[in-house]
Amino acid sequence: MRTKLSIAAALVAAPLLWAADAQALTITINGGESPTFPPTFTTLIAGDGPITLAPTACCGAANSFIVSATAAGTPSLPSGQLDSNTIDINSTGAGTLIVWVTETGLTTPLGKVMFTSGLTANTLAGGISSVTLSTFVSSTDGISPPNGTPLDKATFTGIGSQTASTVAATGAGPYSLQKVFTVHATGAGNTSLGIDLASRAVPEPTSLAIVGTGLVGLGLLRKRRRIA
Repeated sequence: MRTKLSIAAALVAAPLLWAADAQALTITINGGESPTFPPTFTTLIAGDGPITLAPTACCGAANSFIVSATAAGTPSLPSGQLDSNTIDINSTGAGTLIVWVTETGLTTPLGKVMFTSGLTANTLAGGISSVTLSTFVSSTDGISPPNGTPLDKATFTGIGSQTASTVAATGAGPYSLQKVFTVHATGAGNTSLGIDLASRAVPEPTSLAIVGTGLVGLGLLRKRRRIA
């Protein structure tokens, strides 16, 4: 009887423990309209991911841009991954818009991490003259303006994409991932952009040495068996 009660209690507790471990991290989307970086920013939306920003006028006295966006982080994505699959921006006049998407509170992976940035410009039309996409990791868990270590950066004047990997330190955690979309417009136009940022831990040299020693040992053992 006691065994059955223990099993039942464990089954009840398991979903609660999973829910605690699966607490969604906060994603923030900020915007600023300025000829210089960083501009005075406006928080467009913030909340537990994934989040969706409905079309919103941005981001200053002129409000020369309309921004809509989606972003997903941890969970449902693995820890250390932040995707902005859709950032749609419409310009109503000339100006420079800077939008940055940040996920805070990351605790894994830690240490030296390989970050892979996928930067994509799907559409540049009308008065959109160029866009610059960039990624950062902030060991201080900063939100904005981006104040972390630069990971990757690319400027597009037409449709294109770039993928690059960079090794950077996260610090002891928590840390944040930051993505920046800079849009230059000479008049009315529209652009659709995306940045996918993924990460994986980089093994320490001592760990690699241990693995290498183990592989050598296995090789010698197999050789001895063949000789025997």
